[in-house]
Amino acid sequence: MRPAASRAFLANVAPFSELPGEEIERLIGAGQTMNFHAGEAVGQFSQPGDHGLYVIVAGAAVLKAADGRPLEQRGEGELFGHAVRFDGAACDYAVEASEELELLYLPAATVADLGQRHPRFARFFSDGPGARLREAGSYRPTRLGELPLRAPITGDPDRSISETAALMSRHQVSCAPLLRDGTLVGIVTDRDLRNRVLGRSVDPERPVSDVMTPDPITVLTSHRIEDALLEMMRLGIHHLPVMGEDGRLASVISSGDLLRQQSPHPLRLVRDIQRAENTTMVAQLGRQGPGMLAVMARLGSQVTEVGRVASMITDACTRRLLALAQEQLGEAPMAWTWMAFGSQARLEQGLISDQDNGLLLAESPTGEAAEYFRKLAEFVCDGLNECGYVYCPGGVMAKGEWRMGYADWRKTFSRWILEPKPKSVMHSSIFFDMRGVAGDLAMPRRLQSEVLQQASQSKIFRRFLAAESMGHRPPLGLFRQFVQEHDGEKSQGLNLKTRGVIPIVDLARVRALEGAITAVHTEERLRAAGEQGIMNERDADDLIHALRFIGNVRLRHQVALYDRGEKPNHLVDPDELSGLHRRYLRSAFGIVRTAQEALSNRYQV
Repeated sequence: MRPAASRAFLANVAPFSELPGEEIERLIGAGQTMNFHAGEAVGQFSQPGDHGLYVIVAGAAVLKAADGRPLEQRGEGELFGHAVRFDGAACDYAVEASEELELLYLPAATVADLGQRHPRFARFFSDGPGARLREAGSYRPTRLGELPLRAPITGDPDRSISETAALMSRHQVSCAPLLRDGTLVGIVTDRDLRNRVLGRSVDPERPVSDVMTPDPITVLTSHRIEDALLEMMRLGIHHLPVMGEDGRLASVISSGDLLRQQSPHPLRLVRDIQRAENTTMVAQLGRQGPGMLAVMARLGSQVTEVGRVASMITDACTRRLLALAQEQLGEAPMAWTWMAFGSQARLEQGLISDQDNGLLLAESPTGEAAEYFRKLAEFVCDGLNECGYVYCPGGVMAKGEWRMGYADWRKTFSRWILEPKPKSVMHSSIFFDMRGVAGDLAMPRRLQSEVLQQASQSKIFRRFLAAESMGHRPPLGLFRQFVQEHDGEKSQGLNLKTRGVIPIVDLARVRALEGAITAVHTEERLRAAGEQGIMNERDADDLIHALRFIGNVRLRHQVALYDRGEKPNHLVDPDELSGLHRRYLRSAFGIVRTAQEALSNRYQV
């Protein structure tokens, strides 16, 4: 290799791409070019061993087990010589050129010295794939305690309104938490002073406790930033007191504080949807969602946060449409709950989503009641379609057959669980991801509790569900090469939904039913399964980070299509990814495949 070409080449090879240019120049000087013919043995690599590193510059090589069984093929920009893990364990392997092969060999002493000076480079080889994915996702603070929280300006609830307002003005703060003997008893904001004092001509010499919000909702320093933002969205508030682990007030955060940390956030969009006067306005606002989510992604928000916010926007549209429907139809004749299923229920929607919903009614409706809920369902489903949430291709909508009394829902779940059949299990799996969106929210919690208990006691049903989940395999073929979707004429790319995200969602669902876990969000299900011993905690954490990495690759792909004015899809061309991202993606798929094998062994499918 010519030195100039070598530097450009190595700068795009993981993990050398993480090194400064001068380090790459040193490596080129210390390296040696080697050439092999097709079928020629390159060497044996026992573990543990100090073999140095071999970088494939051109051609391809096959890695073989000690018994000669092919393990994996590696091509341009990939490495060998280091410890390579197959099915989670490092093993001895041999390498053979599968075509004309050109290598750059880096001696063990050079690699060791580089690792001493650049720990992240060393960790790339010493850590397992899950650890690499964890590091790949560590972009910015995620917990409130990691932010530069300011000491709060506090007031006394027994002081006058005017004194408290002067305190806020002097320190230029928009709110003041109120403490009595060191304990938070209330909070007062600029908005409170406008609406509760000036707007009502209240005497400013009265105690501020008369106009404060008593016992305000609080968060802990250990809580996630995105959860604090979502709580503000849910409650329609702009300030949250932050409590330390010792139970004392640590700070007060505003939505503005968090938005500056997180990137532009559609908090205002949700507020505008809540105030929309008619279905046309709801649709106009709802269709702004993908653009705002794309902005979030461009400015660094990760797929977990984007998914939660996307689902909150869908929830907001749904609730407003329900309210507008009831303005026309009048009060409902019985208790009801609008339920979300699938990705909306899990808070994992993206830039493109269809509808998955149903109506849970206190009893089976007849006559006028049946007509009322038919009209309600049609109004909301049609409105959601106008918002961009297209009708469910499988018909899982309240305007269809999924509008039933509590007893009928219970019988339906019992039939799926007690009389499982491959086709019914395939169609029913989405319903085990349920969440109440509006109405009587106690009913779906009771339904979920009963269904979870029944499913946790039916291994036969879970076995059918586990078998159905095996239909979604990660796209790794012979030699761990990517397997792309094909339309008969050309490759279309990796389907990161059906081959990447859904396999993990399916795995988490089976594990959740096994342990009667009430969490619906996939990460929370996996975390709970690890904590309960249903699966190994480390394996659960590896799956969480595999899900995040695959989801982030898909999200960035969809945003790129959206920015070009094209319809977002799930098909990612691996050749458009960097060498580092291809390697991480292969690691993520490997984690999924290992987890599927463990599930298959557990249920003998």
